[in-house]
Amino acid sequence: MHLRSLASFPGRISQSLSVSRKYSAGLLTTQSTHARNVQTFTKLHKVKRVQLLTPAQSAHPSSSLSTSTRAKSSSRIEERTRGVPVSVTKFLQHEDHLQLEYKGAKLKLNYVWLRDHCRTGDSFNHQTQQRMVDSALIDPNIQPLNVAIDDGTLNITWPDGHQSEYDLEWLLSNTYEGKQHIQRTLEPLLWDVETLSASPSPSVSYQDYLADDGQLANLLHNLLKYGFAFVEDAPVTVEATLAAAERICQIRETFFGRFWCFTSDLERQDTAYTAESLGAHTDNTYLNEPSGVQVFHKMEHAGEGGDTLLVDGFHAAERLRRDDPEGFDILSSVSVPHHYLEPAVHTTGVGPVLELEPGATKDLKLIRYNIHDRACLDTVPMEDVGRWYAALRNLTRYIRDPASEYWVKLKPGQILLTYNWRVLHGRSAFTGRRRVAGCYLPRDDVISRARVLKVI
Repeated sequence: MHLRSLASFPGRISQSLSVSRKYSAGLLTTQSTHARNVQTFTKLHKVKRVQLLTPAQSAHPSSSLSTSTRAKSSSRIEERTRGVPVSVTKFLQHEDHLQLEYKGAKLKLNYVWLRDHCRTGDSFNHQTQQRMVDSALIDPNIQPLNVAIDDGTLNITWPDGHQSEYDLEWLLSNTYEGKQHIQRTLEPLLWDVETLSASPSPSVSYQDYLADDGQLANLLHNLLKYGFAFVEDAPVTVEATLAAAERICQIRETFFGRFWCFTSDLERQDTAYTAESLGAHTDNTYLNEPSGVQVFHKMEHAGEGGDTLLVDGFHAAERLRRDDPEGFDILSSVSVPHHYLEPAVHTTGVGPVLELEPGATKDLKLIRYNIHDRACLDTVPMEDVGRWYAALRNLTRYIRDPASEYWVKLKPGQILLTYNWRVLHGRSAFTGRRRVAGCYLPRDDVISRARVLKVI
């Protein structure tokens, strides 16, 4: 590939290319001022090289650097700009993209992508936080006329004279390569019972949770770290349960209604409305986007049993990925149907048992696991059916491993929130009257709240 220029700079550097550059590979020379480093562009095997001078030499262009001095200068790790240490940045211009090295990350920035993501001038509405560039009208062969990095900002001049500015930290956080490099602010803790026993209880007090955003942030942190969290000492009322849910975000209404309070009366045609035991499962597999969070509040129970079961589905899935990669691949690539059927309801949801995040890391996004609600398996060709069932058996073995089953006896006043995209829930069979209230929360709104509170 034809390379345009190579630069490594601990402080400030810029480079310019004339419009005629598009039609000619001729020699270009730019004169620096005291505010910019002297750069000399020379034509050599279709590569333009940049000679970097120190600020002192910029004041005296006739002076020269020795080889050893240049090596020492380019090997420096940090340069102070505006009083803040900034890592040495390097960039290399190609015909269709800019390769930029910052804080150890090598970012490949396509020129169309850069123009499309301009946040300067009329390209972006900062009041509405919306892009104003028409992406489809950007010249697919666009190239910058001038590239400069100054005080942690990438500055680009485009052929129409538009000036774009990109904060290097913003590029690190919002590009494909950058996101692979930086560490997430909150890493989920994949757990079994032994791991949980060594961790603090993921709980907050009801009154503190309602009054203090810090406690709300703590609950969201626990919910995303462990996949579940408790609100303790709540009033045993429907209103208190709703208040706890709406403290996070709006409630997601389904055909069960906005809020439900169920017991073993088969009011709905669902095994949850019985006294039978329920194996570990996720809810809403019959919806194309399952609810993100489920809220439970046991209002009363006069009888025995009815303990709540929690299982970390991601922990089980990662065990499968490790021990049976082929099985993991088939469960994460083959979509299967689920449904909910009543005389007035027929919903279907289709998706893989293990859904992955987009990108190279293949992180788990959600698990759809509900034996009762799976519809006819008509999405798997006959030659793959055996492999699919074998993979499901292996995953189920990890899910039902007693070491993975966390049992808790909920009590009135204790509200449980589960991250339905990750943690499976179930219950033991029970006797007597047991009444549980709850609702669903949309995953997008929960994550939005976590971002606003800087949890993630």
